Amino acid sequence: MNKDSLDKTFFKENGYIQLNNIIKQDNEFNKLSQEIIRETNVYYQKNLADIKKLGGYLTGNLELLPDKKIKDIWNILCNEEFKKKFEFLTEKKISDLNIKYTGNIVLPKKGYQHFHTDGPLKSNRLIVNVAIHQINKTNAPTEIVPSTHNRKIKFWKFYLYEFFKKKKFVEMNIGDVLIRNHSLWHRGTKNKSDNLRILLFFLLTEKSADPNFKQTINKNLLIGENQFKSSYKQKVKELISIYLAPVYIFYRIISSLIK
Repeated sequence: MNKDSLDKTFFKENGYIQLNNIIKQDNEFNKLSQEIIRETNVYYQKNLADIKKLGGYLTGNLELLPDKKIKDIWNILCNEEFKKKFEFLTEKKISDLNIKYTGNIVLPKKGYQHFHTDGPLKSNRLIVNVAIHQINKTNAPTEIVPSTHNRKIKFWKFYLYEFFKKKKFVEMNIGDVLIRNHSLWHRGTKNKSDNLRILLFFLLTEKSADPNFKQTINKNLLIGENQFKSSYKQKVKELISIYLAPVYIFYRIISSLIK
């Protein structure tokens, strides 16, 4: 069995695959990456008062709302070699998919999440992450639970049967790419560094499932809410998830039992 076939088997069985050094660090990619990092940091510093009001600020996980640079990095990634590899692994044609361009930010000294998926199994979406700077255990690598992507797992079943299984921290170098199923259980970890952790995030959905898909590409990069929204109710929920974590988990388990 050749490497591509081995990779495809791994992806099907585990729900993710990491492709190292897929984007060559040429002048264009490096320039775009550095501009995204610099502009995100400038926006964060200048707008911190407003960012503190966003849902997700307390946990430290926020969304990077795109400008043209994020779309340009997708275009660099999406050459014929990557298309061929992606379509072989996933059995999906990129031309049949809507691409949502975005990013995930983990704030300094923050970032711990509870395990979750990014949507129900039936949505059948894929996520492509691109590293524009090094991500290691000091600056909030994503922690994933392999092989939890291909069946419906209620919250209580996850904590009973899956929580104690072997997990993986996704450490990435510049230009590495992670492809994963959106229904794979995972969580954000704490950013122990003094810098923003920025990871580009491309959400791929079948065009047939969302024919009216539309996304705004901003003139400049912006930071927005993420898992938790900015309503009062959501902020209370976020507070409980952080400071009363056992209560939050118990609530989620009970809710999943009665639904």
